[in-house]
Amino acid sequence: MRRFILLFLLLCGGAQLSFVHCQLSMDMDEVQVTAPRRLRDTGLQQTVLDTAILHQNVALSMSDILTQHSTLFIKSYGRATESTAEFRGTSPSHTQVMWNGMKINSPMLGTVDFSTIPSYFVDQANLLHGASSLTLTGGGLGGAVDLHTQPLFNQGYALQYIQGIGSFKTYDQFLRFTYGNERWSTSTRVAYSTSDNDFKYTNYDKIGHPKERNRSGYFDDVHVMQDVYYNAPRNNRVGTMLWYSHSLRGLPFLSVDYKDNTDFRNEHGQDALRAVLSWDKTFDRWNMGVRTGYAWHNIAYDYYTTRETVNTDITHSRTRSQQVYVQAEADWMPRANWLLTADATVYYNHVRSSDKSPFHIGDNYNLGRPEYNLSLSAKYRPVRNLSLSAIVREECYRRDFVPVIPALFVEYMIHRPWNLVVKASVARNYRYPSMDDLYYKPGGNPDLKPEKGITYDGGVEFSIQHKRYMLKGNLSAFDSHISDWILWTPNAKGYWQPSNLKKVHNYGVEMMASAEVKMKHQWRLSLTGNYAFTPSINKSDQLEDNDASYGKQLVYVPRHSTNLSGCLMWRTWSLRYQWTHYSERFTTTSNEVSYITGRLKPYFMNDIALEKTFRWRRVHASLKGVVNNLFNSEYVTVLSRPMAGRNFEIFLELKPQWK
Repeated sequence: MRRFILLFLLLCGGAQLSFVHCQLSMDMDEVQVTAPRRLRDTGLQQTVLDTAILHQNVALSMSDILTQHSTLFIKSYGRATESTAEFRGTSPSHTQVMWNGMKINSPMLGTVDFSTIPSYFVDQANLLHGASSLTLTGGGLGGAVDLHTQPLFNQGYALQYIQGIGSFKTYDQFLRFTYGNERWSTSTRVAYSTSDNDFKYTNYDKIGHPKERNRSGYFDDVHVMQDVYYNAPRNNRVGTMLWYSHSLRGLPFLSVDYKDNTDFRNEHGQDALRAVLSWDKTFDRWNMGVRTGYAWHNIAYDYYTTRETVNTDITHSRTRSQQVYVQAEADWMPRANWLLTADATVYYNHVRSSDKSPFHIGDNYNLGRPEYNLSLSAKYRPVRNLSLSAIVREECYRRDFVPVIPALFVEYMIHRPWNLVVKASVARNYRYPSMDDLYYKPGGNPDLKPEKGITYDGGVEFSIQHKRYMLKGNLSAFDSHISDWILWTPNAKGYWQPSNLKKVHNYGVEMMASAEVKMKHQWRLSLTGNYAFTPSINKSDQLEDNDASYGKQLVYVPRHSTNLSGCLMWRTWSLRYQWTHYSERFTTTSNEVSYITGRLKPYFMNDIALEKTFRWRRVHASLKGVVNNLFNSEYVTVLSRPMAGRNFEIFLELKPQWK
């Protein structure tokens, strides 16, 4: 049996491993043979990203973390440009994102730009794959990302400052002050990033393949977060989280664009405020919680010409959105092998969108939309090794009810010393159209139906801990059928319009494996790997006689994605290596490759970092050097959007110490 586990680890990792985090404080001297399994997590397919992974580099956003440490495909236009996540070959709008219990998907677009979320502003991230997302919310036909900040009780005073300097006049700064005693925990974080981002690249889309610079790719981002938690008497806890961000970003010119960037400006600006207030109370068999939140966004997009100090607008777009959120939930354990949960959530979204463009001038829409969510779940462990779970969810948008959303989960412990567990689940899910889908002018379609899907999951996972090593991994297979997929297509009037056109069959395999080894002479080695095989096949009827998209892979969805991470540690030194691979992606629905722009070639990305820590009486410090794109690969993730070649970063971190 031991050989089987080792073979399984190699299959999950092998040449297709993803990379791990360095953890100098890792202590594996104690042996822990088994790990208790929570009844709450019955049957879930999830990936947990802890603080050590999230806080490994202050220059990284959540889009970088998900690229390097998960099976998600991140469709990115480059650093500090739009980056969206795609679970299992679905679209970005099929990934639901929660922040401290509040959904933060744009009510206008239905998506989240992960490049606007600094990884240092997140303390824990859970990725819920497929049907598992229904434990949080509906609409995650691909999955859900759950982001949290964490209190630091009994930690005393702490101060952390990081200064980063990199290629292309890039500067990253991060400051955090925390204080925690038995009752209070408070944390203040500030991050500021700025860059010209004008890297050189070879333009293969122009005759003669000239050397050019990334024009208009500058960015200037500021984030401030404040959280306060209070442990009140009688098992009460109150928390408040506040996050403000401001960004101004130039949108890089396409590699096929011949315009002079001194005459044209293409900018995207955004101000955002998110706030959550929470109250939780614990009884002997009850847990109760109430949360309320507010989110505000002010988004501006400007595309204009500048000649002789006169600006002429081509596109002038403004959007203001507000969201109010209230949630109440309760858990009850009548017995040790039963867990009953009820959750009621109300959102109210209001969006005002207007623009001046070649197709439209004036308000697109100025509307509010309430959303109601109710879920009931029961989890039961009839015998020691078997757990069952059922969820029923109902959602309503304005006056439109989606059909009842059910989900069933089961897991069985095969071998307790190795925490060897087999899991399975089946669920139906729906996603209601976004406000742009329904009301945008011109093109919005108020007759759109909700997208619906059914998903089957099955898998196995294990975890083995020993005095000098730790091994864990999981392997899962999934099969998903989505119908009434919303697709924007050009119409005869020259603009784009959404319709319920597609039927899509997503299926595949996801693997994860990790190992940590404590060696002689204070050497430590840590490895983690992720691999995903995700065919995402169009099963729609032909739109016209020449439609060759049936049975073809969806555009920009790779069949294979892999990442490998490794960290070698010795005393106060650590060497980290990161390797990422995506297979080819097609840019046409017919997967046509007879012309050069029909597909994007596979690429391999290599990053390396060397860090040295210092410990003095009053100050702890570290100095880190990072080389991104080590072998200077030329690649694109989106057509005509070249990415940076080899580039460098240096980080200095200071942590003053108090007695």
